[in-house]
Amino acid sequence: MAADPTLPYRAALSAFATGVTVVVAEDETGPVGLTVNSLASVSLEPRLVLWCLGDECDRRALFGAADRFTINVLAAEDMALCERFAWGDARLEPHEVRLAPSGASGLKGALTILDCQAHTKIGLGDHMVIVGRVMDFETRPGDGLLFFRGGYGRAST
Repeated sequence: MAADPTLPYRAALSAFATGVTVVVAEDETGPVGLTVNSLASVSLEPRLVLWCLGDECDRRALFGAADRFTINVLAAEDMALCERFAWGDARLEPHEVRLAPSGASGLKGALTILDCQAHTKIGLGDHMVIVGRVMDFETRPGDGLLFFRGGYGRAST
């Protein structure tokens, strides 16, 4: 079996430390989460952020079609949630939900919840770039979860 030709490039990109988020959208049975580390601020006015959704993601149909979603910035102690929503059970349990002011489902314990409405969706390469307009947000103090070179760390002030 041939080596994956994308591995050296992926290793190079892993030298950029990122925060870790869980994007939450809802289907007919309730809220579903997806771990995302591609969050970027696009604009302050209007308030726009973007994140990327892989074409091979098993939850692509739900998140690609979502008109409303929350982006939940994880606290340093939430590594288990990061891994769960990346690979495991993607459904939020009722005790894990914190409603955003609009009524959208957010993740209880998140450092920041960005309540977003889909603004633009663009297919680029092997991902869909989703730009969200931040309609409202909540934030609290605390240390953030970082991802760097395949491992986790802590961002402290």
